[in-house]
Amino acid sequence: MVADANFCKECGAALAGTVWFSHDITWHPLTALCLSVIPGMGQWYKGQPRKAVVWFLSVLFFYFNVPPVGFLLHVICAGNASLAGAIREEAVTRSARRLRDRSRSTTAGPRS
Repeated sequence: MVADANFCKECGAALAGTVWFSHDITWHPLTALCLSVIPGMGQWYKGQPRKAVVWFLSVLFFYFNVPPVGFLLHVICAGNASLAGAIREEAVTRSARRLRDRSRSTTAGPRS
């Protein structure tokens, strides 16, 4: 038994104390999300000025030319600002692996 385990070593299931968000980031995901009302401001807040400018120009371009695509990009921009780098990679990787293994076991039939 491992005291600080996040996942079961037998089945890969998340244990009760699993932490999905990193605690060693220097910015706040909710602040980045709120700043993303203006496309790119969340990235700027995180210290990524080049990404901020690219997001801002891309979202504006599509808002003026294809508004539904512009709105979709704006939502993606906000999600990227708030979650990129905040979610622990190992939590997502193990969760995806567990789902993949579960789907294999339900779809695997007898081999002949």
